[in-house]
Amino acid sequence: MPATPQALILKASAGSGKTFALAKEFIKLLILDPTEYHQILALTFTNDAKNEMKTRVLGELTKLASGEQTDML
Repeated sequence: MPATPQALILKASAGSGKTFALAKEFIKLLILDPTEYHQILALTFTNDAKNEMKTRVLGELTKLASGEQTDML
């Protein structure tokens, strides 16, 4: 039986770390089950936030793949 989908909604003022928190959750989900990446949906309201999250996620995944320490987990 498939797991029940869950939603994480972050609502906070500008500069409070929402993008960091979203990127961290994204990475945790990828680590738990990398084959389910297509089940993850992350929404932002600006291209800047999208680019920041993408850069963070790819950077942290690169660190993890090379065995480096990450500050996200």
